[in-house]
Amino acid sequence: MKFKRLILSCLLLLGYFAANTHAIEDAGSVTLGPGESLADKLIDASNNEEGVYKNDLGIPPTPQKSRELQQNKTELNWTMPSSLAGFGSSAKSSRDEAKKMTDEAVSNVETTPLQETMPVVDAAATTESELPPSPSSIASVGGSWFFELNDSSKRDVALALFQSGNYVYGAGNMREGNSTLQVAASGSIQGETMDLDVISLGTINLYKLALDLSGDSALGDYQAFSASGDAWKGSAEGLRTASQD
Repeated sequence: MKFKRLILSCLLLLGYFAANTHAIEDAGSVTLGPGESLADKLIDASNNEEGVYKNDLGIPPTPQKSRELQQNKTELNWTMPSSLAGFGSSAKSSRDEAKKMTDEAVSNVETTPLQETMPVVDAAATTESELPPSPSSIASVGGSWFFELNDSSKRDVALALFQSGNYVYGAGNMREGNSTLQVAASGSIQGETMDLDVISLGTINLYKLALDLSGDSALGDYQAFSASGDAWKGSAEGLRTASQD
């Protein structure tokens, strides 16, 4: 009984191999084309409709199919993003969009007339504040002058004054009682007023005269300062006895 079962099992096994002999190809009978693999050929030839490999994960059934799917792929993802910096889908379209936005912004600007943006300048005020006085507006004081300085005592000053524009300078003598001192003078003129500093030599004193001019006469006051630190005030009166040639 056991012997019969063994014989029956052998017959069934031989029948199974006989039914599948068409699935195994002889390697010598396979013809390869350019770029084809012998292993791939044998695998394709051994497959039948019922033996086709399938899976639910989308994995290629054979190495050949896998290579075909991967041959045009690289490790880098070259997919262009849908937009570039919010402007376009390519570098060119992004530049075009940026240019369009710039042109629209410029066209929407309301141009203000230049005369409305320029500050209003008073030409007369500028001339008066920045330019020196013209010679015609400066009083002429060059020549020989005689001044009387009065405070607690009386001083007589004889000066030869010279003028250059609105600058005044000169030298002379000062007499106080029986004493005579040499003096130097310098100052400036603004319109019809003259500020004149007179400094006595030897006994050094400074007399700062502020005078109003009227033709050949001058009238005003002064402040005096001594080298020892004393200070006092007085009145001044002057007369031009000869004008500068």
